[in-house]
Amino acid sequence: MSKVAAFSVDKDVQEYDEYTFTLPELYRELAKEELREDDAVRERSLTEMRQWIANNSYIRKCRMDAKFLLRFLRAKKFSVPMACEALERYLMMREMYPGWFKGLDSSVAVMKELYMDGGVSILGQDSLGRTVVFFRIGLFEAEKLVPPQGGKFIALLIESMLEWEEVQIGGLQVMVDYTDMDMKIFEKWSSSELQIIMNAYTLSYPVRYNDTHAAKLPKKAVPIIEQILSFADPKIRERINCYATVAEMQKHFDPMLTPKGYGGEIDLDALNRKMWARIEQQHDVLMGMDDMEIDMDHYTPIWDELLANVPTQVPLH
Repeated sequence: MSKVAAFSVDKDVQEYDEYTFTLPELYRELAKEELREDDAVRERSLTEMRQWIANNSYIRKCRMDAKFLLRFLRAKKFSVPMACEALERYLMMREMYPGWFKGLDSSVAVMKELYMDGGVSILGQDSLGRTVVFFRIGLFEAEKLVPPQGGKFIALLIESMLEWEEVQIGGLQVMVDYTDMDMKIFEKWSSSELQIIMNAYTLSYPVRYNDTHAAKLPKKAVPIIEQILSFADPKIRERINCYATVAEMQKHFDPMLTPKGYGGEIDLDALNRKMWARIEQQHDVLMGMDDMEIDMDHYTPIWDELLANVPTQVPLH
């Protein structure tokens, strides 16, 4: 598979890319019903958002291509003011914590190792158009999932998936199997570091999360997981379903996406190799985004004010 070229971050372009909707009809219907998107709304909203960025002197460099801006417009159901605010929050997050959310390099060996170890698998799209992400927490090696590396790994996956329009429209369904989880995973993480990543994953990245199904969470891990989720968007917490057994959870897999060992036929090792190749295609795109630039003197106090409104928790250790 060939790599996709990086997009320009010059916001003073004279001509924008011409957008064409290429996804299956299911996604056109989802976009219309759930996101208020049609050809006219999309074109008008892109024009308005691009004009806003061009006129915003505090955003110095930014991707202006349709697919990137549609991340935010779709996440905010084509409210242009809310999409612009979401873009600012996203750019602030990347600049405030570059060690976590920049340099998302799929060619770094440990990133591939983390994925091929099988702790997380992108299963594909289900019959409802959702992209299903499956976590097997027991397969993560604690020494690899340390901060900021562990947070950067998940950010790499999120950024890669956001390049796929089916994710922008259909959102994510998350499945989690906590069987044989190593509690050492949390030893290196402070409360503030967990807050950074959860704020990013649920508040700053324009991801549409659907339901989450999780099983076999050890009792001793419950307080830690509850604290992690306390940093998440309340709407996401409301969509989490927990089960005492894996058998109960696996009923919620789409039959076509059910892995071997969970009642289905999907070979996760083979699928992970295929999906990692797709992620590697986005290498230059993700690395090129590091060239986006904002006026930090202007945005730092805004970011500090945003954080002041997020509740803080006592340290884990």
